[in-house]
Amino acid sequence: ARILMTKDGVVFPDACVGTDSHTPMVNGVGVVGWGVGGIEAEAAMLGQPISMVLPEVVGLELTGELRPGVTATDLVLTVTELLRKHGVVGKFVEAFGPGARSLTVTDRMTVS
Repeated sequence: ARILMTKDGVVFPDACVGTDSHTPMVNGVGVVGWGVGGIEAEAAMLGQPISMVLPEVVGLELTGELRPGVTATDLVLTVTELLRKHGVVGKFVEAFGPGARSLTVTDRMTVS
């Protein structure tokens, strides 16, 4: 599958619309995942467009590596707590940096 498509010099990332809390996990492999309600999903399956307001994107630089015994879930719980303390709610969070690159695909999907 192609993750990026170009048309007239504009790059479009692939996207996935789903109806459960696990949909955003595909963000870990470079596909924009968006969870919607059942009515919106049914409309999309019938060929109707889905309109949405895109949220603000916040960058999260990860450095270092997970220590032995520390799981991606531990990282997610810690990062979630920190982001909430800083008022980051209802926004896309884009993880980047050497720490993000050191995560396995499955760990990146957990963080997503």
